[in-house]
Amino acid sequence: MRLLLAILVAGVVAAGVSAADPVPPVPQDKLIDRLIEGLKDPDPDVRQNLAVALAKVGPAAVEPLVTALSDSLPERRAGVAYALGQIGTPARSALPKLLDALDDKEVDVRRQAAYAISRLVPTGSVKPTQPPGGGK
Repeated sequence: MRLLLAILVAGVVAAGVSAADPVPPVPQDKLIDRLIEGLKDPDPDVRQNLAVALAKVGPAAVEPLVTALSDSLPERRAGVAYALGQIGTPARSALPKLLDALDDKEVDVRRQAAYAISRLVPTGSVKPTQPPGGGK
């Protein structure tokens, strides 16, 4: 066990990596833009991971994501919808655009929009317009 630890420490030291090395900060707007840009990737796993990262950014990502729902690339539109669903209730302002996305010609965009809507519509938020039994 000690040998393994010594090899690991030697490798870290040799690589010049230190736990004290700070990660340089990335401005939030640049981070959001870059993550949204990456949503055009044709690999659904890449898009899913970027969407999860956008969800970690939180509400600050909602407005740029809503804007990106109008992108010409269906992969990006689908990734954006998924990201909004991952953000959850703070992304409720995106509901009108997500409802529009249900008419997208691309099935993956419609699927992801439906997923996002399922995460954003609050339980019990829609009340029946008629009493049960049709008002009889």
